[in-house]
Amino acid sequence: MEIRARKLKTAEVPGKTELYEVERSRDIVVEEKHDDGSLEQVTLEYCMDEGDAGYFAKEYRPMNVQKEGAKKIDITAVMLNHVKRCARWHLYDVKKTLAGEDVAVKLYNQWNSGLGYLQKNILERLPEYSMTPDLGVITRHYDEEKMRWHQEEYQRYCDGMEKDLENMTLARRKKRMDIGKYRARLKAVRAILDRSFQVEDRDDTYEIHIRELCRENDKLYVTRFLV
Repeated sequence: MEIRARKLKTAEVPGKTELYEVERSRDIVVEEKHDDGSLEQVTLEYCMDEGDAGYFAKEYRPMNVQKEGAKKIDITAVMLNHVKRCARWHLYDVKKTLAGEDVAVKLYNQWNSGLGYLQKNILERLPEYSMTPDLGVITRHYDEEKMRWHQEEYQRYCDGMEKDLENMTLARRKKRMDIGKYRARLKAVRAILDRSFQVEDRDDTYEIHIRELCRENDKLYVTRFLV
């Protein structure tokens, strides 16, 4: 089944949400700008050989997915070789810092959505192809100590609520409705600490890669990698 994508012209800069087919060797730059004038810059290197077909999307959202409430990941990049029947794919989001539980939960949801879009719109069209996955986050700074503190905090909170259930007052029983939210935070934080992501409603598990940006100057942080 054909992969639906728009061919990327030689000098064209890809827009957001759309899937592009990359036919020639080139670099694609993804940038995240901030109010303080600083910038994260990720360069994706597409080196095309015979039989290769490349694909790229920034904040990919398939046409059949409603804009409102859609979870989007910054980088979806794929390299196929139809002769060797193999594929490499990359799913990454760019975060200024990786430290708080809110960032962890957002990332977890973005990975789930990004994998779903990738699977349905590209990978399902490649039966019997061997796959090399690459999933993760690109950041200036990963604060592992703070992430461990959040894990311990939410683990204590969830354990305490379960143990005290029978003795809870009515007010505390109402607060227990929030336990699902705290379990979700605990699950997301633990996934990053363990560097292991399991897709919701499926048994597939992927290693989480954390790529740290290099500081070029006070305003620019960069990295590059081969698709």
